[in-house]
Amino acid sequence: MGNHEKDVTLGMPHGTAANRLRKILLFECLRRHNENVCVRCQETIGTVDELSIEHIKPWESVSAELFWDLNNVAFSHMVCNRPHRCGVRPNPNLEHGTPGMWARGCRCEACKKQRRDYKSDYRQRTGVH
Repeated sequence: MGNHEKDVTLGMPHGTAANRLRKILLFECLRRHNENVCVRCQETIGTVDELSIEHIKPWESVSAELFWDLNNVAFSHMVCNRPHRCGVRPNPNLEHGTPGMWARGCRCEACKKQRRDYKSDYRQRTGVH
């Protein structure tokens, strides 16, 4: 079965479905071992849609080793993970809506717009879609 047929059968891109399945499996494993606890608020993560995988110490522009360090990875609620991404300036010289902010994971509207514009410009320049 080709990728197009897989996408049609699944109703979404195969890669998206595979990532969702991995997250469901991870959540179920965490739940079975009573490890579905948010590192931020210490409350139970009740559903797969609430589950977020996060780095405790920021790794962006710091260290690739921190990205891969399993001791630096934890689980949280999506809502507990987001506040430290947006509204907190990792560098006082960076403004929202600049590549430096959205590259660090900021999800405010100005940063999301800047990221969309950057991707659109990249696609136009390279012809990659």
